[in-house]
Amino acid sequence: MLLEQYYSQKHPQKTPCNQRQSGFNLVELIATMAIAAILLGVGVPSLLRMINGSLITGYVDAMTGGLAVARTEAIVEKNSVSICKSADLLNCDNSVDWHDGWIVFIDANGNQSVDGADRIVRVHEALSAQTKLVYSGGTYLQYGYKGDLESSAGSFVFCPQDNDDTLAQGITIATSGRVRKDSGPFNCP
Repeated sequence: MLLEQYYSQKHPQKTPCNQRQSGFNLVELIATMAIAAILLGVGVPSLLRMINGSLITGYVDAMTGGLAVARTEAIVEKNSVSICKSADLLNCDNSVDWHDGWIVFIDANGNQSVDGADRIVRVHEALSAQTKLVYSGGTYLQYGYKGDLESSAGSFVFCPQDNDDTLAQGITIATSGRVRKDSGPFNCP
């Protein structure tokens, strides 16, 4: 019994009244949430800007690849190859915009329309709603069998939906058929 009294004096039992609580109090919680809100307010716009820039770069690369394929196919097949706007990715459609999608096809009769013996080589679906695409050369492009442009030369401009000109990128197509990426400056429409 003496041993029990000695032990209980040295190691008292913790009761709910003398237990120490751990965690945040209300002031600490509000301060933590305020700091988190400030960090999110600063970080999220930068992250969105980076995402939009990467998205546009990806679209520019896809269009550049499509133009390279069109030019190469025209030379290899010794035939006209056209690129046109298309929402359904099967037929050319001048009533839609370039950001609705486009198709690259061997245009055997050179009429800028998918028909008969024409073969679709590559398609690209619609761009995201955050990106606009404008082409200054008209409604289609057509490469001849030597790899030169049979249509008007022009430029593609890829712009973010918020018209931030610093993120815009472009592609210029010369009458020789050569493609060059441009970094601006651009005036987004």
